[in-house]
Amino acid sequence: MKNMTKIYSKTITPILGTIISAFLFVSIITTFPATITSDQITPEIQAANEVLANVDTKVPETPTPTPEASTTNPPTSNPVPASQPKTSTPVKKAQTQPSRSSTSTSQSGKASAIIATSQQYIGVKYVFGGTTPAGFDCSGFVQYVFAKNGISLPRVSRDQYKVGTSVSFSNLQPGDLVFFSLGKNGVVDHDGIYIGNGQFINAASSKGVTIYTLGTYWKSAYVGAKRVL
Repeated sequence: MKNMTKIYSKTITPILGTIISAFLFVSIITTFPATITSDQITPEIQAANEVLANVDTKVPETPTPTPEASTTNPPTSNPVPASQPKTSTPVKKAQTQPSRSSTSTSQSGKASAIIATSQQYIGVKYVFGGTTPAGFDCSGFVQYVFAKNGISLPRVSRDQYKVGTSVSFSNLQPGDLVFFSLGKNGVVDHDGIYIGNGQFINAASSKGVTIYTLGTYWKSAYVGAKRVL
């Protein structure tokens, strides 16, 4: 035990002496800084000062971090579609009502065709109830000629008088139907086709298909006229 104490004393005593000497030195420097001259600076202190002089005491400025480039792709704008070729929209033409002149021209053309057809059968004999070029009666002749030009009419004259538009005697036009009452009782029993210039073509019982002038006799039997064109 005594040996341990001796060893401890030998070890601790030099260390304590060094610590105490250093403490006293620091205290003297702190208390009396102005009294220390350059002669009193020990080699250890001089070496320490030289080390401190070489140390840059300025705190380095912290560099401002440069923001990193975004690793995400920048938003792409929607591609502008190529301009589509303009397609012209077909313009519908306004449907216009046919003018009176065009209507009258069309009627005139049909009337001319009907008159030309009727005149092809001049001289065909009269046959009661006949409806063909082998023989016509009055209404059979009228029906046949109009049918050849695409217009359908009733079979007998009294029924033919019920169709179409009534026309006054002074306004007769070629192609109009003219009706008569040969019995002079107002009942329609005969008809023909007006061809202009005060004349009409019909199938008469005495001469067959022929042209007559609307003279005194026919005017006395005249009942009316109808336009079917």
